[in-house]
Amino acid sequence: MINSATILVIRDGVEGALEVLMVKRHHNIVFAGGAYVFPGGKVDASDLDSNITGDFDQFIHTAFREVFEESGLIIATQNGHEIDASVQKTISDQYRERFLNNDIDISQFLKSTDVQINLDTIKPFARWVTPRIYPKRYDTRFFLAKAPVSQIASPDHGEVVGLSWVKPLDFIDKYKEDMMFPTIMNLKLLAQSSTVAEAFMQAKGRKIITVEPEVINGIRTIDPAAGYGEVDQSNMHPGAKNIS
Repeated sequence: MINSATILVIRDGVEGALEVLMVKRHHNIVFAGGAYVFPGGKVDASDLDSNITGDFDQFIHTAFREVFEESGLIIATQNGHEIDASVQKTISDQYRERFLNNDIDISQFLKSTDVQINLDTIKPFARWVTPRIYPKRYDTRFFLAKAPVSQIASPDHGEVVGLSWVKPLDFIDKYKEDMMFPTIMNLKLLAQSSTVAEAFMQAKGRKIITVEPEVINGIRTIDPAAGYGEVDQSNMHPGAKNIS
């Protein structure tokens, strides 16, 4: 089982509607190539901190790193202050490419930049495990985080070729064929809230039930107690290439 982490970065849009950041993966990537996903990826051993425990907390460094690599957003503070666009650019210019090239790890980055990741601002949202029928399986923790107010998101133009701030249900209607099942379902779960404050309130009050879909004759079923409501799985991105 491969541990991974991803973040739903959300904001209240200019029209007042809740928006979430989606990134588009390069079409040549084996897993989720060409798909729209939330920023995230596999856990590196260097992400783990022996001082951080807990089923979700121990993977926050992975979620933070992946968001920074893929979108340039820094979900943190520096010396107790919010990171604005100017500071974001300075940090990104010095460290983003080094992360992408595996020339620096998270502990070195935090020490060099005086950046602090606040565990209270990145909240657990969901947990999904790949069905047993697949040869490569992921145990993915989904987190929720508020977008930094003045920072600017930009793709890394490697693994990620584009990004968008979207309204969850509208995006499903337009790009369902370019998303995998867990992405669609977590967009639907997020859409149960209409503002950032409401999304955090619901995430805080909801018991997270690990979702491990069971696939029978190509049909996925999930535990209704997880709170996702109706399961719609037609016309989706297949996920890994050559695997239905």
